[in-house]
Amino acid sequence: MFKTLLKQIGDYKRDAVLTLIFVILEVIVEVIIPMMMAAIIDYGLTGQSLKTVCLIGAAMIVMAGLALFFGVESGRTA
Repeated sequence: MFKTLLKQIGDYKRDAVLTLIFVILEVIVEVIIPMMMAAIIDYGLTGQSLKTVCLIGAAMIVMAGLALFFGVESGRTA
């Protein structure tokens, strides 16, 4: 099956592989974001630590930026 698929892709093998990698990375980041939201509630709000809320919130902003980057790149290479 993969041999047939690779024959059909032709000259676009690199782009096809990059698209797959970017989509997988985007999905991983999108799955991590709700876990970080739970961490804000578990560690920041329950422990009443504003520092923890700010740190995890900043990390969530970075993760959202990464998800956006991976999504744009997967669309570009597709």
